[in-house]
This record gives sequence, C-alpha cells and structure tokens, in this order.
Amino acid sequence: MSSGIRRRSLLTAATLGSAAGSLALAVPASAAPAPGTEAPAGGAPPAEDGYELWLRYRKVEDPGQLKRYRAALSNLVRQGGGPLQKSAADELARGLSALLGTKVTPRAAAPSGPALVVGTRDSSPLIRSLVPAADLADLGEEGYVVRRVTKNGSSHVVVAAHGDRGVLYGAFHLLRLVQTCRPLEHIDLTESPAAPLRVADHWDNIDGSIERGYAGLSFFDWAELPKLDERYTDYARALASLGINGAVINNVNTPATYLAEPFLTKLAALAGVLRRYGVTLYVTANFAAPIDLDGLATADPFDPGVRSWWSKKADEIYHRIEDFGGFLVKANSEGRPGPLDYGRTHADGANLLADALRPHGGIVMWRAFVHDTDAKWDRQGYLDFTPLDGKFADNVVLQIKNGPIDFQVREPAHPLFGSLPHTNSMIELQVTQEYTGHSTHVCYLVPQWKEVLDFDTLKAGPGSTVAAVVTGEVHSYTHYGFAGVMNFGDSRNWTGSHLAAANTHGYGRLAWNPRLSAAELADEWTRLTFGNDQHVVTTVTTLLLGSWHTYEDYTAPLGTGYITHPPDGSVTGHFDPSPTTTTQFHKSDRDGIGYDRTAATGDGYTELYAPAVRDAYESLENCPEELLLFLHHVPYTHRLDSGKTVIQHIYDTHFSGAAKVGEMREAWNGLRRRVDRRRLTDVDRQLGEQLTQAARWRDTLVAYWFELSRIRDEHRGWLQAVVAPADTALLGGERNELPVQVVNATGSGLRTDVSLDVPEGWAAEPATCYVASREDETVKLTVVPPLAPALTTLHARPRSGAVQVLDSSLRSMADTVVVPPAARCVHALDAGPATAPVLKDYTRLAPDSTWHDGADFGWVDNTPDATDTGLFDVVRRDYVRDSAPAVLRLKLPAGRCTAHLLTGDPNTFNRTLIVRVDGTEKARSERLDGREFTWLRVPLDGGPTGREVDVELSGKEKETWHLTACVVLADGTP
Repeated sequence: MSSGIRRRSLLTAATLGSAAGSLALAVPASAAPAPGTEAPAGGAPPAEDGYELWLRYRKVEDPGQLKRYRAALSNLVRQGGGPLQKSAADELARGLSALLGTKVTPRAAAPSGPALVVGTRDSSPLIRSLVPAADLADLGEEGYVVRRVTKNGSSHVVVAAHGDRGVLYGAFHLLRLVQTCRPLEHIDLTESPAAPLRVADHWDNIDGSIERGYAGLSFFDWAELPKLDERYTDYARALASLGINGAVINNVNTPATYLAEPFLTKLAALAGVLRRYGVTLYVTANFAAPIDLDGLATADPFDPGVRSWWSKKADEIYHRIEDFGGFLVKANSEGRPGPLDYGRTHADGANLLADALRPHGGIVMWRAFVHDTDAKWDRQGYLDFTPLDGKFADNVVLQIKNGPIDFQVREPAHPLFGSLPHTNSMIELQVTQEYTGHSTHVCYLVPQWKEVLDFDTLKAGPGSTVAAVVTGEVHSYTHYGFAGVMNFGDSRNWTGSHLAAANTHGYGRLAWNPRLSAAELADEWTRLTFGNDQHVVTTVTTLLLGSWHTYEDYTAPLGTGYITHPPDGSVTGHFDPSPTTTTQFHKSDRDGIGYDRTAATGDGYTELYAPAVRDAYESLENCPEELLLFLHHVPYTHRLDSGKTVIQHIYDTHFSGAAKVGEMREAWNGLRRRVDRRRLTDVDRQLGEQLTQAARWRDTLVAYWFELSRIRDEHRGWLQAVVAPADTALLGGERNELPVQVVNATGSGLRTDVSLDVPEGWAAEPATCYVASREDETVKLTVVPPLAPALTTLHARPRSGAVQVLDSSLRSMADTVVVPPAARCVHALDAGPATAPVLKDYTRLAPDSTWHDGADFGWVDNTPDATDTGLFDVVRRDYVRDSAPAVLRLKLPAGRCTAHLLTGDPNTFNRTLIVRVDGTEKARSERLDGREFTWLRVPLDGGPTGREVDVELSGKEKETWHLTACVVLADGTP
C-alpha cells in the first residue's frame, strides 16, 4: 500500500490474484502441468522432517546445470580470515558437497583452473587480485559481491566482502542461487543490508515455556547450559543464512534472573556459538533488576545507587561476553516495572541503561508497546513517546510494533513511524502467529508486512514510507532496523508447521531488503524447502500468497480485528473466536459495527497521521475499505464499493474464506509424489484442522452478526441451536431442563426438531418448536447426566428439512458443568465469597470458613482470598484463591471416598492447582486457558470409624491457585 489514502482496497497484485478466485484459477496456466503430465516417476521423494528448514542442500537434478556448477564451484579457496570466514567456508563445503554430489574441501591455494574464491581483501591476496578495493569500499562490514571474474585465462566465482560478516552472508547467497538453480555464467551482484539491526526476538521463559509459542517448548535448555547442543549451531546457521545478526533469547516479560549467575555463564556459552555466525546476543532486562537481584530499595533512574548498579552490571556482563549487544526492555506496560513508577519518563529509564552500556558499545531497544487500558490502546504509544522525541540517548532505539494495537490480522501502520525525527526507531513484526491462527492456520504474513513497510507516512513528505523510516533513509538515525518475534521452538521442524517456516524466512529476507516482493520471497522459500519442481513451486507459492487474505476473510472482516478469545496473557489464547467478550474492540451493537476512531465523532485516533492520511481515514467516503471498521462505526446496511452491504460482505467472506481452505487442501494434495510423504501428510493434517477451525469461525461470526442485525444473508439461510451452559449447571442423576436457543436465519418460519448430542451414559429428550423468520425461540430439553462430576460440550442439533445447520459449540462459551446433588454428597462445597450466589443445597466455602470444634470442614491456619466474576453458572462464576498454600480440613465418614476438586477461571488463564493429602501429592492440574475448567480426583479414606483429613491446596512458586468447588462422594454412591 502506497500512501494509505486511496479509496479502493490497497492490496498487492500478487495477493489479489489468489484472493479473488479459487486457488486453482490463481495458478498461472503456463506453470501448471500440461494435460496428461504425470508426477515424477519413481515414487515420492524420501521422507523429511523439516529440521533442515531452507538449508536442505539436495543434489542438483538438472544434469546440464549440475555439470556447469561442478566446473565452476568444485574448487573452494579461502586464504586467511577469522572464525566467521571459517564458518562461511565450512557452510560452502557442506552445502556444495551435497548440491554437487562431490566432495568440496576448502583449500588455501588457487588451482590452475576455475575456482570459487571467498574472503576479504585484507585476508586474501587472491581476493585483492580479483576485486578492486573501490568495489567493496561502500559495502560496510556486512555487504558483499558475488561475481564471475576471469583472470589469466581462469574463470572464478568470487564471494568478496570488506568484512568477515559480509563473506558469510555472501556464501549463503551463493548457496541460495545454486539451490534455486540460478545460472552463474554472468553473475555480478552487489548486496548490503538495508538496516544495521536485524534481530530475532524470542519470548522464551526459564521454565521452557514460550509466550506465544506454538512449536513446542523452548530449545534453549537452561538446565543443561553451558553444555552446548548441536541445535544451537543449526539455529545460528539458520539466522545467518537470512542475514539476521542479533538474537534476544528471553521473553519481554522477564524476571531479572538472566542478568546474574549462573545465567551469565550460560549466556556466555550460547553467545560463543552465535558469534561464529555473526549473531550478536541480546537479553531482555527487567527494569526492577536492582531490587530483585541485590535488594536495592528502588529502581529510580535518578538514584545514584541505581545508576552505579547498572554500570557495574554492564561491566560484569561485558567481562563475560565481550560482544554483548545490549538490552531489550518492556517497561510500564501490562504491569511491567519501569521508570514511570518513580515519576520519571520512558526516556529517563532508557537513558539510564544506555549510559551503562555506552562504554562497551551496547544499545537499548526500548519497546514502544505501552498498553495499560483498552480505551486508549490505539493512541497510548503515540501520546507517550512523541513528547519525548529527541530526549533519548543516541544508543537507544524505540522498537515499534507494525500497528497500534497488537499484531492484528489487519490494522493500519503505527502512527509513530515518521513521527520521531530525532529518536532512533525500528519496527517490530510478529513472526509467530499469535492472532493469525498459531501453527494450525496457514497464514503467510509477508504480504501484510509489505503493506506496512510500503505505507507512506507522509510525515516528511511523499516517499517517507515505513520502510524508509526504519532503514534510516528519512531521518538521521544512528540505530534502526527490524525485530521479529520468533516462531521457533523445540519441535523437530522448528516452527510446529512446515509452512510456518515461510514466515521466518520471509522476515529475515525482508529485514535485509524490504524492497523484495512477497511473491519473490514465497517463490524462493518454496524452492529452498521443497525443490524446483515448477508445479510444486507454483502451487505452494499461490497457496502462501493467498493465505493471509483467506484467514482474514473468515476471521476479521474490514479491519474489525481482535475477535480472538481470550483477551488476556495466556499462552494458548487468541485462537478461537469470541465476539461476545471482545466488543470493546469491534463495537458491534444492534445498529451497526466498527470502532469510531475519527476526530469528528470518535476517539481522535485519525489525528495522529499526516494531514492527507488523516483526511482519508477521517472520511467515510475515502477510507480504505480494508480498514473501514477499524476506523468507523457504520450501519450494517452501509454500502461498499462493490455494492454489497457491510453485513452481506461479512456473510460472503466468511463462507468463501472457509471454502478456500478446502481448495488449499485440495491443491496441496495434488502434490503427491512431488513432495515427500511425511511432509505431505503433516501439512494435509494441518489443513484438515484449519478447515475445521475455519468452519467454526464462520459459523460463530455469521451467527453472531445475524443475531445482532437480524438482516438475512441474501444468498444463504441457516438454523443454529445454541446451548446455554454459561448460565446452567446440571445436577447428575436428575432430570434437568437445559435451555437451547434456536435461531432461524431463513426467509420463512420453520417447524424445527431439536435434539442433543450427549455422551454415553446420558439420557436426553428432543423437543419441537416453531421459529419465525429472523427470530429465535428458546426451548428446554430434558437431560439426565450421570451422577459423577463432569465437564462436557453439548451440541444441540436443530433439523427442519434440508435447511443448513451451523455449528454452535464455540458460541456455547464453554463446557457444561455437571455436579452431583448435595443430598448425595459427603461434602458439597461451592467455593467463593460469602456474598456470592450458591448452588441449590450446596454449602458456601468462603475465606471465613475456618475450622473449629464441631465443624464438618474449614480452613486451618492460612485462609485464602475469594473472587466472584459474575460470569458463567452459579458454580463456576466464583472461587477461592491464593499464592500461598492453604489447608482445607474435611471430616470424613468411615470408608473410602473421592474428593472432586473443580479449578478454572471464567475470564483469564488459570495456573496449576496442586493437591496434597497428608503431605503426599495426589493430583495436579495443567495450566488452563480462560474459560477452561477441570475436575481433579483425589482419593480419600475415612478409615474404619471416620476421621479428619487435611487437603493442602497450593500452586507453583509465585503462582496463584484457584478452587471453584469441592465435592466429596462416598465410593460406590448409587
């Protein structure tokens, strides 16, 4: 997107092709196999697990090309140079030996015939004789040339650079050319990076978890470091192959632990591996580290003791890691400590650390993501940082997310870009797919990043694009560049999905050269990852280039954004649709949809842009339609340029988007015998799950907006029956009347039969109701669950002839909870505050339920706190909680019995609950996402005459445990 001010949708031609029609139609006819052409003979290629990523180095298949490559590249010459040049030569030997099918070994002397010569003029006499100094003078330490040079009758391919890093990057470039079968006969290219900072940000935690990680656990094994694993070397190779020159190895929400022993020794070992591939180690620093590590009374940046502490800490770190890059900091955002805690500014806090790092050449990357409240989320970064322009030290760089919210499927470029002429700035992109389907949905993000980078801020006149800002072309920055929140984990294929690695590759290559197109990068990655079969290349690149818009179509129309559940900090959140709990972002109501961010009638966000962009965004007529609902609240009947109403566009895109996933899967499976069976099967399985999830998004969202607008889809009609477990707790072993809402989105009234899908052992009776067109009716279905406590998802099935039925499971909010009647229980305790509602005949377990003589239950010593969220049914809405252990004493009758403990949270994620009886651990819950609950079973024994038993409830260190209910049943209770 150029200026961001044109009326029509500003999408690149490459992505428009695949988004406009079916996947098959988007494949150019010239690239598709000719009619009757069979897949390659000999069966499918050997199985691959994806570990090699784009560094596969398979033997060149074309005989003529192989012959030419062997003639030019079989003799590898390196003269002198340090560890980086050695890494370059080793990679060339490794790669070329595999690609050429012949052993390639580095040598110091040139042969009489053709050779591949690598090095710098300082280290190699041969390079000095082949490449003039003037050709390398302006390339810096990271630029390089790759060219064919003929001298004294011998033709040489030369990889030459001014610095050793340039030799390494040039070597990887040459290997890419060979992998993608590019001719070398007349090769003559010159490359240098667009920005000096090209950083991989990892949100990995000490315990091995990864915030927003969807590829397993962290591969940084802090328990084993400084012992090194070969995977660290392969990680460094992968980064270097893309030109990434920095890595932040810990989460932005970090403890201070990384800044002290034993972690400094571990970090030093890791830095040694990264150093061999030109990757500088950075660490996220906790602003409160002086307090947490050494007990200082304050972290105030103006306190002399604090300044001294950071100076000494920097000295200590650089003593261990001489090329340490510096700190990344998240401060005064989402509860993190920072300078505002002491009445100081972000500049004061950043400059404190910058002063400590300056003598060592280190920098501070200070995040501009300062989210405190949803109400001003879109403006807070701009309002906080623009008044500080020019007040940051020259070794501080502000790290700005691509958009003003939080890596949404669609949002405008952040208004801070171009608004800080005197403050170093870099862009933060999210490679891991937090809001774009995790590793389940294929969503190639390079087209999205390109739109942001190509957006013209106009803040310094035409041409001041985001890319020009973060590459130092618009303002005289000393530090600038790119940060990418990585999607790597310990999954064998690194990214949890074979196709997700395309985002990793695309990020690194764009950080090196933001002028590369999405189509170029998709083509390159496909060739490197799956080979040069043109049918494979065309199919996969087409699939990738259309995937972002496909995901957008069935999740977030016209810039609505942030509809994912839950809006919290959980690891697995932001995946399922949750329009009912995210209305603060999409502002849907009975009259219309969209967030009014205009100056005239909204929150004034549009005022943050240059006048021409502001005027376009402010105007309903000129606002780019892909951002319409991000910037305006409009009636459902508002007409788009297509002539469709907004609500019809929502219906059409959700149905067509979900259908496109099926086309993607069909196209992928057309690659049998062209792609190895393991990866073919893995991606097919992924696309199958994406197909299921896309249908859920479609069904949830079209039903939600139909229910609000009551405007029918012009092309489709449907029925939906929604169970209401959020308001209902079922009693086991008894007849319950379960409310089911039946919605008729057709053009006529319907007589509808409604039944329940229930688990084995349940009994349910169907019902019949009449529902008028565009109306809903609530019927009550009789259901009898077993006695035992349970959680299950109940599906209601409406049926009226051949009318389409949409799924209702996600709209049902959560599983239905089953509890036994109090009369059948030894104890029936509903935990929560004393003032909260209690399930019929249950007894309140509150903080003041302390043990005393004659009591049947109660807390011993420590008493927990309590919360009532007001959400869900009477059982799950409230709970007791604490970060310290608490002991619940229960009086038991003679004989064996079982305690069933319910834990969870109706709103946010729920930490581990650990249950011990008489000092022995009996049960432990997993960490749960928001709205998830689980029952823990704990065996108890009252002995021959009955007794009192102490049940200890606790969590992991510094974590809060929840108890929602405690039910004790005598074993064998009928």
